[in-house]
Amino acid sequence: MKKVILIAGIMALLCSAAFAGLNPLVFELPKFAQPPVLDGVRGANEWAGALELECSISQIYRDGDALGWRNLEAEQSEISANQLLAQEDEDASLAQTDDDGMATIWQAWDDEGFYYLSENRDNIRDVDGGPETDPTHWWIRDSMSLYVDLNYDREGEEPNFISMNIINFIAAPMESSDVTITWERIIEGLRAATQDPDLIEGFEYGFRDAGDEFGGEADYAIEGLLPWDTLQRFNLNDTPTVGTQMGIAWILMDPDGNDAFGGQIQCWGWAGEVANYTTLLFTDTPAGVPGTSVQADSWGRIKSTFN
Repeated sequence: MKKVILIAGIMALLCSAAFAGLNPLVFELPKFAQPPVLDGVRGANEWAGALELECSISQIYRDGDALGWRNLEAEQSEISANQLLAQEDEDASLAQTDDDGMATIWQAWDDEGFYYLSENRDNIRDVDGGPETDPTHWWIRDSMSLYVDLNYDREGEEPNFISMNIINFIAAPMESSDVTITWERIIEGLRAATQDPDLIEGFEYGFRDAGDEFGGEADYAIEGLLPWDTLQRFNLNDTPTVGTQMGIAWILMDPDGNDAFGGQIQCWGWAGEVANYTTLLFTDTPAGVPGTSVQADSWGRIKSTFN
């Protein structure tokens, strides 16, 4: 059974902070004793104890119940949103549901970088983008995007940011095309996208076609590394240590055959609002060591300290 430790007092604090426009969630980020193999396979112990978060329509409803709604009819909680679209050739019973697209994401860190493993359910995997697509438009391909407030400035909104970066890994083998990795870093407050091999050197990931393993028809896994020394080229001031805080939000892209924007799920923060990101607190709690994996759900590991 997944352990939930929220109590009424904490819930009241969460809701009051949400109404103030701030995301109050703080999660401990465990540290790897040794890094995982980037092959898209979650071994028995490799990700044991890592922080586990879900990105799904079901999670949006859990978020809304806990933190309140911006627009219940549009399935927009204070920290997440269902922005999936129903495509012409898509099964209407699956569109805009957990069976259309969802992800379970494990996260941890070490002295070299930030790691994540995303196991994705998908009914249609589309990484083509269409013939007229700008190659830097990662949002029209099945992919995972991490929005991260590297220096924890908690300031800036679209289109002007301070230290927010976006790292996007496409749902295809790394280097299978020129567009599998995109890094949007902040230059003079504005987003600047690059796929320049010299600039993105160090970002790497393993991709695995998972068939129907996670309950869909075109499932996949992405297991990636975001190295600190690469991020320090833009916006990251120092290598993180125990006690460092960063803000994060996740976006799962799911175009389902659309040549333009095809839909997405925003999770754990509204991407354009840096103050709305979920906080990660870097700890020396071990991850990846032999033992039983922590079974906590996305609310089960929440700390009772807030900004």
